Amino acid sequence: MVGISSMNLIDVQAIVSNVMAVESMRSNRLVEQKSAQDLQIAAYQELNTSMAAVASAAEAITSSARWVPASTTVTFSDVADTGKVSAYSSAGAVSGNSPYPFTVTSIVGSGSATATLQYTKNGSTVTQTSTSNTFSNLADFPGLTITVSGTTHPATVTLSPQVPSSSTSATMVTAAQNLVTALNNTLNLIKVQTSANGALETEYTPQQVSQDLLSTAFDSNTLASLSDAGIQLTKVGSFTFDEATFSDAYDTRASTPFSYDIIGQVAAFAARVEAVATAATSVTGSLSREVSSRQNRVFDLTQQILDMNTALAQREDSLTIFYSELNAKIQALQSKQSYLQTSLDVFVKALTQN
Repeated sequence: MVGISSMNLIDVQAIVSNVMAVESMRSNRLVEQKSAQDLQIAAYQELNTSMAAVASAAEAITSSARWVPASTTVTFSDVADTGKVSAYSSAGAVSGNSPYPFTVTSIVGSGSATATLQYTKNGSTVTQTSTSNTFSNLADFPGLTITVSGTTHPATVTLSPQVPSSSTSATMVTAAQNLVTALNNTLNLIKVQTSANGALETEYTPQQVSQDLLSTAFDSNTLASLSDAGIQLTKVGSFTFDEATFSDAYDTRASTPFSYDIIGQVAAFAARVEAVATAATSVTGSLSREVSSRQNRVFDLTQQILDMNTALAQREDSLTIFYSELNAKIQALQSKQSYLQTSLDVFVKALTQN
């Protein structure tokens, strides 16, 4: 018998699966990119929430009436000049009297282009000037805005009223401890997120936020140190709080003028922390921008994945139809092959019988 080479049917499912596995690689890469972006969004949102807690803890100090009454007036010790100078609290600072009684020596509009006030700090005379009759952001008077309207010679100016009776060291300790705790929680979170295999391992923004928070511990404009108030920055990038040190500084503020500056530094520190946290978490802040940019990227990737999946589905249908039709042709050829084989066998048998 003379044989004719046979043709086998194609395994349509296997060959289509192999082809689609190759062509799906780009779609898979897009899915991986989207997953990575989703993880980073979640990480940045977690960091944003943690920073918001820091801002809230700082605001509890900077805006609290326990630190400075909502309205603070300034009067000259010379009764005849009472009311020529006024001040108000724009943020929390030192409760009660100013740590440095000051004298107004000039105001704008009385033959002078600047307003000037003077006070004694650590045995030295300090002069502050302003191109208007308003002084603000003075390191020695954290959180106070002082508006002057007259001068006196040589009378001394003091701030009043006295510390509210509700201001206790226990209240202040809780506020300071809460701020330190919130800071450490955020700093530790950043360490985890930026560690090896962390969601934000290669990201610059969380590192910058961490550095900005750590930098709030420093203030070159005053001799008082946060450590004098029991708050210290450690070598490992975290804050510690000593309740006893803080309470001692707070409880002796009336008899020790330097303690006013110490307690004032806590408020100034809180103000710096609040500024960093607010800048990061605001609508246009660094963390908000990171989340927004990744959400836009995820939207684009999602659309690309949908488009790619649609194209892949059409491609799979096309391949299935193509190979199915090819199988149909092979089946037709197999039928012809069977007929030809039978005819050839008959012909050969006839020849051999003759």
